[in-house]
Amino acid sequence: MLTVQQQIETSKVVAILRNVPLDRLPNVMEALYEGGIRAAEITLNSEGALEGIRSMRGQYEGKMSIGAGTVITALDVERATDAGAEFLISPHTDERVIEAALSRSSVPIPGALTPTEVVRAVTAGAPYVKLFPCTSFGPSYVKELLAPLNHVKFMAVGGITAKLAAAYIQAGAIAVGAGSGLVSHADVMAHNYAAITSNARELVRHIEG
Repeated sequence: MLTVQQQIETSKVVAILRNVPLDRLPNVMEALYEGGIRAAEITLNSEGALEGIRSMRGQYEGKMSIGAGTVITALDVERATDAGAEFLISPHTDERVIEAALSRSSVPIPGALTPTEVVRAVTAGAPYVKLFPCTSFGPSYVKELLAPLNHVKFMAVGGITAKLAAAYIQAGAIAVGAGSGLVSHADVMAHNYAAITSNARELVRHIEG
């Protein structure tokens, strides 16, 4: 069985699930799995997030890594890991959140944009840094950061499409986080799970080249 970090680095994609109704979450997750996605985060600012994490962790144990997104505080870490979150993604860098995640044997992935923030995150023990928001800077920004910070493993997040995902991976990112470009609210509400599977396959295909 792959570890969480092996899963992320092998699949190179983390699906971001925000405001997916609990009654549709199983179908969305199955659509993603069929499309080749092997890691997904459920954002904590979604209704029923903890219940969703708990149920999906049980259902996909050993098949897909399940994490929590929008992890802001150490209390969020406690709640998410109690529900079974294997990794914790934040939009910001907070040493207290990183420390809390590590103490609970969960993988912290703090958000950062500037070199100073990136170094803070890594120094605090984060194995990955979520480069966010990355869209305004583009894939070339990853290359620029990696020149002096070549030990950092970046996950690019923000406006990721299939083509952009491939460009970020080619620029040196270890993975990407894909939200609405992968799981659109319209598809979820229309029960169009086939479209989600198609989006996932396209994303994986572009990344694999």
